[in-house]
Amino acid sequence: MGNKETEDNRAMPPTDYELYLMRHGLAVSRDVTTVMDDAKRPLTPEGKQKMREIASGLDRMGIEVEWIVSSPLVRAVETAEIVGEALCSKPSVDLCDALKPGAAPVALITFLAKRPNRRRVLVVGHEPDLSELAARLIGAGRNANMPFKKGGCCLIAFSIFPPKSPGRLVWWLPPRVMRKLG
Repeated sequence: MGNKETEDNRAMPPTDYELYLMRHGLAVSRDVTTVMDDAKRPLTPEGKQKMREIASGLDRMGIEVEWIVSSPLVRAVETAEIVGEALCSKPSVDLCDALKPGAAPVALITFLAKRPNRRRVLVVGHEPDLSELAARLIGAGRNANMPFKKGGCCLIAFSIFPPKSPGRLVWWLPPRVMRKLG
C-alpha cells in the first residue's frame, strides 16, 4: 500500500492554467415601459454591494488572477471592475466581444489563447452561455445542467491551454457562499 498523499498527487493532473468563469451581478431589470438598450443595463446598487462582498470572498480565498476578461455589456464590465479592485493581484481588465450573449465559445478560447503568458484568468459573462461553456470545457456536454446564479463563479483547471482534453472542475460556488466568505 503506497503513501496516500503521493497517490492523491498522482491522481491530480498538473495545473498550468486556471480559468475562472463568473456571471455578472444583479442588474437593472428590463422594463417594457422604457427603451433601455440591454447592453447598457448597469448593476443595481444592491448588485454592486453583493459583488463587492463576493469579490471580498474571492480575495479571502486567496484567488489571484493575472487578467480579467469581460463581456462589453455594462453590467459585466461593472462586475469585472469591482472584482479587479478587490483582488490583491490588481489584474488588468479587457473587454471581449466573444463574451457577448450568444457568442461562440471557440471565439473566447481563441481570444484567451492569444495571451499564453496569462495563466490565471477570470472571465465575466452571461447565461446561458457561461453554463454551456463550463460544461463544454469539462467534457460534460451541452445538456449538462450547470447554471450560474448572478455573481456565481467556478474554477476550471487545465494542464495546457487552449485545452486538448477536458479541464478539471476544481470548485463551483454560488454567490451566497462567496459573500459569507467575505
